[in-house]
Amino acid sequence: MPSIEQLEAQLSEVVFSWRCPEDVKYKKNIWWYLISIVALVLIVWWAVADGNPLFAIFLVLFYFLTIIYEFREPQLVDVVITPDGVKLGSRFHYYKSFDHFYIVYKEKGVKNLYLEFKNFLRGRLIISIEGQNAVEIRQYLLNFLDEDLEREEEPLSERLRRWLRL
Repeated sequence: MPSIEQLEAQLSEVVFSWRCPEDVKYKKNIWWYLISIVALVLIVWWAVADGNPLFAIFLVLFYFLTIIYEFREPQLVDVVITPDGVKLGSRFHYYKSFDHFYIVYKEKGVKNLYLEFKNFLRGRLIISIEGQNAVEIRQYLLNFLDEDLEREEEPLSERLRRWLRL
């Protein structure tokens, strides 16, 4: 864990900074809740009928945690891009921990910066660049990271998440 002095030094050379929601929250209507409850009941019934009540309990707990999380508003977090790395909220990520980046910027749609970690188990860092100059951010990041030019759409996992409204 870096000391306060190290973090202050890293953030002293702020090149870009803005605030964005920590997560995207999709609106759910009554049909989403009804369909999800029916699906939960069917899967729980199947798990119990198959002799796996522990899995059924896990599913019910997971569903309730998802519903509780649904009513939590996403917090606004600070995004800071420096010569050493990217700070999202309270976490600082050095450029050396990233493999590459790409930007998806649609006129009336997704406006995100995707930073892929070298360790695929860490997934990707998704940062909203709504209201920011995507060209300037891209040109600056090219000094430190490779750009994946083949990615022109958001990842399938994100499209599926939006479609399911998770």
